[in-house]
Amino acid sequence: MVTLEEDKSGYINNMFARIAKSYDFLNLMMTLNMHKLWKKQAIDAASVNIPYVKKAKILDLCTGTGDMAFEWSKKLQVSKVMAIDSCIPMLERAERRQIKSKKSNSDKITFMEADALALPFPDNHFDAVTVGFGLRNVNDLDLALAEIYRVLKPEGYIASLDLGHPESGMVESFHKGVFLKLMPLLGQIFAGDKAAYKYLIDSLETWPKQKDLSQMFWDKGFTRSYYKNIFLGTIAIVVAQK
Repeated sequence: MVTLEEDKSGYINNMFARIAKSYDFLNLMMTLNMHKLWKKQAIDAASVNIPYVKKAKILDLCTGTGDMAFEWSKKLQVSKVMAIDSCIPMLERAERRQIKSKKSNSDKITFMEADALALPFPDNHFDAVTVGFGLRNVNDLDLALAEIYRVLKPEGYIASLDLGHPESGMVESFHKGVFLKLMPLLGQIFAGDKAAYKYLIDSLETWPKQKDLSQMFWDKGFTRSYYKNIFLGTIAIVVAQK
């Protein structure tokens, strides 16, 4: 018997598999290439302890085509980046990027198929964890946070970059009434998949506000947590330290 969670997991994997070829182009277009800056900001937030660590090990969850993994690999203190995802076509594109890369530091990255809800790593293993636009798609957010806590070393940082909920009613109305309605249309035009980009918007309805996600990290036992709003709160980085 197939469970609801398995149905959701399969649907999300199929959705990302369908849009894998156009994923990077649409990210560039829909964010005016700002997503790369946001990802760097998330990595900086998770890097507080990295300058004091020799041969730091990094985990990049829901890595997609590997943007954040490649950014992590540029850091001299980082010796290993485990970049995991459950969508094989996305990982295949990430690996092709790695093969084509002329930078030797990309060899630090290992791309791997894995489930964020059952991480195949020992306790207290990674010096930092990042996830870009991925936690919103897991079946069980509470379990995902527990797994992150388990594999992160004491005093290590996790940074999650994702869609946010504007705190201004006016901004929220414009965001939902104009911008978010354009995304499925652009998905249809450039990826031939309106449903995939409609899901990405619909998922925001059940995604916790950034302050509530920050509180969830506290509730999991992290010693501190905070959030940073970007683009008037339409994007947010939530950071926590174990």
